[in-house]
Amino acid sequence: MFRFLLLLVAGFVALSVYAPDTAQDLLRRSRDAFVAFQQGAEPAPVQPDPKDNDAGGFVRIRSDRAGHYVSDVDFNGRRFRAIVDTGATLIAIRYEDGRALGLITPSDRFDIRVNTANGEARAKRVQLRSVRIGTIQIDNVEAMVLDEGMLGQNLLGMSFLKRLARFEVKRGVLELER
Repeated sequence: MFRFLLLLVAGFVALSVYAPDTAQDLLRRSRDAFVAFQQGAEPAPVQPDPKDNDAGGFVRIRSDRAGHYVSDVDFNGRRFRAIVDTGATLIAIRYEDGRALGLITPSDRFDIRVNTANGEARAKRVQLRSVRIGTIQIDNVEAMVLDEGMLGQNLLGMSFLKRLARFEVKRGVLELER
């Protein structure tokens, strides 16, 4: 445990030296998540802005107790839970959910090597017809399905986020705007 804490502190110090803005944002998000945890706050569901129309969209997601931004996301019209992850290059879909969506079959080859928080994994690239979160929908989004057992939670990555007008964290709330 002590070794883990020491590595965590060393990583944060390195981050603050080489990427001070990222370190400040991480510290602020951690503090906000801790305050919410102390107050017993539960993560809020996606809250579409009532002023939105079909052409754009605005979504707010409150961080959970661990500081993650988790929401319901529709992939090809089917609802799944996903973590919004700016560190993921593409949308990453669990093997089981990829099968449920008809994106893969048991005979498919997982020929792309990817590095995850759990180590190296294999994946297969796929194309999603649509991705929708709250009132925001983006069509034809690149994604990948990870090999069986390699992903515990779907990740809404940069292949979706980079197509937004903006995404930003403000006081423990992630704002997405199309």
